[in-house]
Amino acid sequence: MAKVLSQEGVFGFGLSEPEEALILRKKGFSEPILLLSGFEKDWIPEMYELKITPVVTNLNTFEWLKEFVKKRNIKWEFHLKVDTGMHRFGLPLEELNKIINKIKNFPALKLTGIMTHLSCAENPEHKLTQLQLENLKRTLKKLKNNEINPQYVHFANSGGIIFLPEKGNLVRPGISLYGGYPSFKAKELIKLHPVMTLRSRIVEIKRIKKGEYAGYGPNFRAKRNTLLGLVPIGYGDGYLRSLSNKGFAYYKGKRVKVVGNISMKVLYLDITQVENPKIGDEVILLGGEKEEVPADELARLAGTISYEIFCHLGKSIPR
Repeated sequence: MAKVLSQEGVFGFGLSEPEEALILRKKGFSEPILLLSGFEKDWIPEMYELKITPVVTNLNTFEWLKEFVKKRNIKWEFHLKVDTGMHRFGLPLEELNKIINKIKNFPALKLTGIMTHLSCAENPEHKLTQLQLENLKRTLKKLKNNEINPQYVHFANSGGIIFLPEKGNLVRPGISLYGGYPSFKAKELIKLHPVMTLRSRIVEIKRIKKGEYAGYGPNFRAKRNTLLGLVPIGYGDGYLRSLSNKGFAYYKGKRVKVVGNISMKVLYLDITQVENPKIGDEVILLGGEKEEVPADELARLAGTISYEIFCHLGKSIPR
């Protein structure tokens, strides 16, 4: 994904861990990298070497950077994340005056970006969205009154990009990069194409008689003579166990049900109605050229959100 985004001319990448930045730098990506979810003190030397733009989320992290910069006699740019009402990462607004004084008294650390994260950007009329945007405006005004003018302002996630008229001069798409929607309402406003397809193959075919069981538990008992296709993927690979007896796949032009409890490395498909099934045949477990297996639908069946469907797929699955 980073390769495609780089070719399209993105400003930079927002990551959560230095290890991810190391991977991008080793692959030759030179774009700015922001560490969005805060950082630990012992990460700082590596962050500097990798040319990561740190995101300050509290007074402590500013002091850590200040100590490092003074010791090295260097300059470093950073972004400041303010907590405008979501109460996750971000500087509390009541501490804004303190950090303004620190920034003014230590020019070696230059504030180049201001950011926040919206709790429900897909609902622009919600009072919390309105409160957060207003708090961000007040923050920017206070910075300007103190002659601090960050070059970049960013707060719009996928929901914000789709629903908000104001978006800042940088945006941070997440789920939409995968072709997923931040809400069902978003589908009415924009057409996205899924970029992720999860494919596997039938590795074993089992014939079981009416009344026989299959899998752990067992919580699947055949109501008729049944043909089962075994697919080598399970919860150990990130395919949610909560899709046991609920999920589905796409096989030879048909939707086929996931039956039985999903194991660590295998799941069962009921392929009784499929014509001429064979070991080695391909099945689609997520996505597809025509989105035969939508992430939103799997998420609904699993009692979760599509974000979790995408994020759970592990490194054991070849890309």
